Amino acid sequence: MKNDLTCGVVRDLLPSYVEGLTSPESNTAVERHLSECPDCAQLRTALAGAPEQAAPEDSKEVDYLKKVKRRGWRRVAAAVAVTVLLFAVGVAAKLFVIGTPIQTQGMSWTINTDVPGQLDIQVYAIWSGTACRQWETEQEPEPEGIVRITCRQVLPSPISNYGDYRAVLSTEGINAVYLGDQLIWQGGVEISPQIDRVYQAQTPYAGDASTVGRMLNALRFDTCGSYTMALHTSSAPYRLTLNFSVPQTSGKMGDSEAGLYQDMAAVLAIIGNLDEIECAFLDENSQPWSRVLTVEELNQDLPRIIADYNERFSHGKPCPLYDDVKDYAGSCADLEQLYDAMWWAGEGGFYAETE
Repeated sequence: MKNDLTCGVVRDLLPSYVEGLTSPESNTAVERHLSECPDCAQLRTALAGAPEQAAPEDSKEVDYLKKVKRRGWRRVAAAVAVTVLLFAVGVAAKLFVIGTPIQTQGMSWTINTDVPGQLDIQVYAIWSGTACRQWETEQEPEPEGIVRITCRQVLPSPISNYGDYRAVLSTEGINAVYLGDQLIWQGGVEISPQIDRVYQAQTPYAGDASTVGRMLNALRFDTCGSYTMALHTSSAPYRLTLNFSVPQTSGKMGDSEAGLYQDMAAVLAIIGNLDEIECAFLDENSQPWSRVLTVEELNQDLPRIIADYNERFSHGKPCPLYDDVKDYAGSCADLEQLYDAMWWAGEGGFYAETE
């Protein structure tokens, strides 16, 4: 069959032929020509093996996209770095500058009343990892007469490397002083953190087991060993019994026995309808013995207990004498003085023979 295509026509068709864009009829005619023309066949081979060249415009577009991508990664990395830096600055500011409101668990204080009509209060940080900033002493307007000493606790640093503070206050018009949320002085009486916690846990009902348990934890019954609690509230007299598991010998508990009556009296005062409290023990031979204190008994003994206390501490504020021990729950100061008076009652063997 005659080849109708010239070399010029075939060479024009070869790019499309190599790309597979020509029709079957054109393919047949081109291939017939290539079989007879070595020059065109060689050109076809060269075209089929040549790498594809990107158009200059395409190349420029690819380069631009690469640049945009690189800029995007740089911006993301910069944003992450800035975020991390701001977070670190914020944490540092919180720890070293802003801090937290004062927590009295890490503080100690003294209250000196040697100068009449004056309170000399000195506060100390007892933890080496604590410093204080922005100390303030503010007095609320009368009739409350409350003074609040506050600060911000931070980590030690060159700008805050101490936790001590001193405030000298006139007692005129002052009824109570707080260190943060902790009551430390009221009506002429220094308040211990322990009694403040007991006072805050007071309840009118002996059957409120969770509140009673919180109150017992604030006291020092555990110095006599671990114990379990039993409440008798089905009928009067309402009784709280603490059953101790550690063997104890009656009359040989030392200071623990004096402290026992302190705590028992505080419990009777602060639980509104509690009539009796018992601390039950086993001795070393597993023989039971106990100490029992009742509201009736304590009310009878209060005149002698309070009189003895006021005689011992005649230079301080006298402890008031109430007809009912429950009245000592009226203020934290009264409860504090009852607690102190009961220590001396126990220390002096006031209840030594009671079993």
